[in-house]
Amino acid sequence: MKLSIGVIFGGRSLEHELSILTAVQAMDNIDKERYEVVPIYIAKDFTMYTGGMLRHIDSYKDFNLINRYAIKVNLINKKGKFILQTTGIIKREYKEIHLVFPMVHGKAAEDGSIVGYLETLGIPYVGSDIFASAVGQDKVFAKQILASNGLPVTDFVHFTSDDYQMDKEDIFKEIDKLSYPLIVKPARLGSSIGIEVVNRKEELESSIEKVMLKDERILVEEYIEVRNEYNMAVLASKGKLIGSVIERIEKDGVCDYYDKYHKDSDSDDNYKRTYPADISKALTEEIEKTSKKAYKALALSGVARIDYIYDIRKKKLYINEINTIPNFFCHHLFDDKNIDYRELLGIMIKESIDKIHKRDNMVKTLDDQMFKKVTSKDVKDMK
Repeated sequence: MKLSIGVIFGGRSLEHELSILTAVQAMDNIDKERYEVVPIYIAKDFTMYTGGMLRHIDSYKDFNLINRYAIKVNLINKKGKFILQTTGIIKREYKEIHLVFPMVHGKAAEDGSIVGYLETLGIPYVGSDIFASAVGQDKVFAKQILASNGLPVTDFVHFTSDDYQMDKEDIFKEIDKLSYPLIVKPARLGSSIGIEVVNRKEELESSIEKVMLKDERILVEEYIEVRNEYNMAVLASKGKLIGSVIERIEKDGVCDYYDKYHKDSDSDDNYKRTYPADISKALTEEIEKTSKKAYKALALSGVARIDYIYDIRKKKLYINEINTIPNFFCHHLFDDKNIDYRELLGIMIKESIDKIHKRDNMVKTLDDQMFKKVTSKDVKDMK
């Protein structure tokens, strides 16, 4: 019997559509001889759907087709089996799922929300756990952990919208310690959504207020104008970390969501991706060493992508962001490592299965006889 892989995607995220693209592409590349692929699509209204039509991108051009013809389901744990159960008055078991493969992006999805839901149901899944997912999505948490492990990050200030309303002057004093230009980011969004470049202090307040419309947690950091941008993906396999080739991103100004996913980069003179990047052996080794150290520091799993900024003037490398579920799993960066897309996804699945076996041997309950000894009076008197 084939292992049934539930590919879960969509969700309540600004990167909902990107998640669909990642999932549709990946479902075409999972080894069909070894695994049965079952799409599990979470619509923006939280309704969960399954069915073969969800494997085709044309189905998403008219949501009414999905609502009418796809099968509405809930994912449940039924006596230790993980079942997609149809909704409605008469419920039936549609499909048993053995392992879930999250292919979600952004806040309220990639940030641990989806894997937390799976953990609650006891369903095993591929990739990073709740803790690593949450930290990877929150740029502030990630920078703090990276810095505490001696990894290079740019100087930054962070605050919440509530902090801003109560202590705006103090926050501005902290920001004044940074050097302009600055970049203002939503701390928990991805794909360069909502970022603002601030060249003068007079622009700062309006930029912060724009960003606060997208996230209540804000990051302000120094913007390095004369820079190169690089990416490297890291894959865990058989106790070792495999670094991909390094990709260089060339863009006039800051890359935004539109640049990354809506343009044909081959025909856009202002945006170009080159891999492997034409860089020195020393910088290649530094990026690979730093990427693997960051992967371990954040306790990541599966494939993760680490994004870098290289300050050309200071000749210094900085970690910019961490992606726990990178778009399309950066499969193109592993081709030169002789790992094709099908093998890449297979390695991630195999690593997750090995983790399940390890967890099965861990202590899951404390047999301390507590409830045999405690009385109602004891409960009332507990402090």
